[in-house]
Amino acid sequence: MPQHKVRILLIGPVNSGKSKLANFLCDLDLALPDSIKSTKGLRILEFEIPDVEISGSKTDVDVELWDASGDDMYSSYWPVFRKHTDGVVFVYSQEDDYGVRKLDLMYNYFVTQPNLSPRACLACAMQSDEVYAKLSSTFSKVSKIVVNLDAQGEKAKQDFNKYILSVINTIFPK
Repeated sequence: MPQHKVRILLIGPVNSGKSKLANFLCDLDLALPDSIKSTKGLRILEFEIPDVEISGSKTDVDVELWDASGDDMYSSYWPVFRKHTDGVVFVYSQEDDYGVRKLDLMYNYFVTQPNLSPRACLACAMQSDEVYAKLSSTFSKVSKIVVNLDAQGEKAKQDFNKYILSVINTIFPK
């Protein structure tokens, strides 16, 4: 069975839920405390999505998930994070207005400058019971989902798998 490989960058403000989402997508222990230490630089996780239909045939997709720190002290590593990236997932907390504004800078660097298609992007709002922050018009062409891992984890995985298919279709057009 043929295989495809994609590199996906998870980026967003500090404490937005990137590592928790990455752990969940990779079937790692979800029962981690909410007070996870911030990622130092970068964590790379890998998992496989089996039996994805691409151009009429089934294939497995190897996903390399780059869980990048949102701390400004690691912004000098952004060129490394951006190189050979097939897609970008912007993770943010709906409670963090400042973090949502910071996403515009990240979008410019990781999407606009390298001319990455908005179809290769996904914005994930980590759900809370608080007031929702709104994304700017910069994200108007980007698919958006609200992620509630506790109540709708399987839906989050389904949405992510659809996103991966969109990335593959962007890389390997029909």
